[in-house]
Amino acid sequence: MEKNFGTRVRQARHKAGLTQAALAEKLNLDETTISRIENGSQATSFATMLNFSEALDVKFDYLICDYLDDSIHSKDPINAEILDMITPLPDNYKRLIRDNIRQLLEKIPPEMGEK
Repeated sequence: MEKNFGTRVRQARHKAGLTQAALAEKLNLDETTISRIENGSQATSFATMLNFSEALDVKFDYLICDYLDDSIHSKDPINAEILDMITPLPDNYKRLIRDNIRQLLEKIPPEMGEK
């Protein structure tokens, strides 16, 4: 699980335009610690996870979604991929994507929607 948290930290850090050094300074941590967390070789406390969320200006559930619902990822890799793509987006983009999906689903013949 630490690896997934670290991967999400790295993605959010890149999106925020921060270096590991800049993030380390914001969190009052060593740059080496940031590197280890991102690489999944070092676990971190719940409180530090919250600090990452605040420093990176991302929702906490984005950083820990693998902890919250690992079943989605293990049951269907396509759902997991879609979730990974949209989770970091702002809510207005998520709503736009949701609305587009609804429109697409309306065009799919009922027999195509059956498993």
